[in-house]
Amino acid sequence: MSQYHTVEAVADRFQRSPRTIRDWINHGCKTPEGTIHLQAAKLGKSWVVKREWLDFFEFQIKPRPTIEELELDE
Repeated sequence: MSQYHTVEAVADRFQRSPRTIRDWINHGCKTPEGTIHLQAAKLGKSWVVKREWLDFFEFQIKPRPTIEELELDE
């Protein structure tokens, strides 16, 4: 069974306010690659986020290493 997180729990995980998390759900989070929305489901008046959705969102907004940051043997 899937685990669901409240907006408050997501806010704690990202060290942001619950309002910011609701903005990510409704309007998206701007990244260099474009705007990424946090997928969520509305239960009554509250939003909940599946653990899988949260993990995927975190992967999408995580900064990607540049070529200079990669240690490549020549």
